[in-house]
Amino acid sequence: MFNTKDSIKFMMAKMFFLLADFTYHTINEVTPLIYHGTKTIEINYIRHGNGKVQIDDELYEINEGSYIVIPEFVSYSLIPNGDIDLYSVYLLIEDDRAYKEYLPLSKKYMIGNDTRLSYLFDDLLNEFKNKQLGYNELIVSDFKNIIVKLLRNEGIKGKRLSHWSTTSLQFEIENIFKEEFSTITVIDLANRLHLSIRELQRYLIKNYKKSFNEIKTDAKMSFASNKLLYTKIKISELAELVGYSTPEHFSYAFKKYYGVSPVEYKKKNKKA
Repeated sequence: MFNTKDSIKFMMAKMFFLLADFTYHTINEVTPLIYHGTKTIEINYIRHGNGKVQIDDELYEINEGSYIVIPEFVSYSLIPNGDIDLYSVYLLIEDDRAYKEYLPLSKKYMIGNDTRLSYLFDDLLNEFKNKQLGYNELIVSDFKNIIVKLLRNEGIKGKRLSHWSTTSLQFEIENIFKEEFSTITVIDLANRLHLSIRELQRYLIKNYKKSFNEIKTDAKMSFASNKLLYTKIKISELAELVGYSTPEHFSYAFKKYYGVSPVEYKKKNKKA
């Protein structure tokens, strides 16, 4: 049996996981029914052996390569057929909002089989035992890989789980405004960046000294002014292109921004 009490903490999907326990052990008797409390995830991975697991009122066969993911408010009991060697990981969750929003592990348990996960669990065991240079970074990488592969096995698609760094977040924001300045909304942008609207607005003010609406208006108006100066586009077409319902609404917004109407702006700058 191996058990570690290393304090390993890592961020994924905007929330912190705290490793409460990592164990490699053998069981040969039925385990008591274990009921999980709030903000917890237990992952059991069968390395060798077979038997059954009771999850709430359901009974499932388990064998080598089986994984069992137990979230909060779910009970389970292992029923071995002889010896079962298994890894057990017990994680605590710090951010309940992010837990429910980004990682769909809180609503139902998971059970399946993936023998490819064995090398990740074996690597975790070796890193915990040997504790060589940088072992904690490699352990975090293994845990993240395990979680992603479990979610993929459940058919969960389209979720970006990684936490943004400042550089990549700024690149994404600027690219979205460049490509979608006429249509993007603050709700859409916040959702795509996995931020609340309040978090997004704080980030924009801190890093751009402007609000969402100010950045969007700057992008729309600079695009409109260049179109007026360097193309023969009609005002009605330009209004629609930059996201205004009527030419009148566009002209009003343009004059408010530049101090002159679109027509006057074009004449004035052509003379200059």
